[in-house]
Amino acid sequence: MSDDTMQQIYMRVTQRIQSDRKQLSQIEAQTSGNQREIRLAALTKREIEGLDTSVPLYKSMGKMFVCETKASLLHDIETTTSEANAMLEALEKKKKFVARDLEEATGNLKDLVKSSQAAAKN
Repeated sequence: MSDDTMQQIYMRVTQRIQSDRKQLSQIEAQTSGNQREIRLAALTKREIEGLDTSVPLYKSMGKMFVCETKASLLHDIETTTSEANAMLEALEKKKKFVARDLEEATGNLKDLVKSSQAAAKN
């Protein structure tokens, strides 16, 4: 292969590696956010369950607060938790795919370097 072709392949592979690393860091950030949301929902649920049903509870909606029933708030928390868990599962699948792609690209880069070194020796 010519030097120009090798350089173009090298550039494509390194760009793919950078892109995959960026995607992995974004996935990690989203995973962290969803885990935080689940912990917050669990804490809120525990606090609400300890309250009497006669205590007025309010839910934040934009710049205002709306009075809600205890059952309604608990249902919203359960919905939020299940959505966050579903998102975590999807992110985990995506993370595995991107990690596999990154590993493949890294292997391609190693092969490219070895083949260029072998070509330089000859």
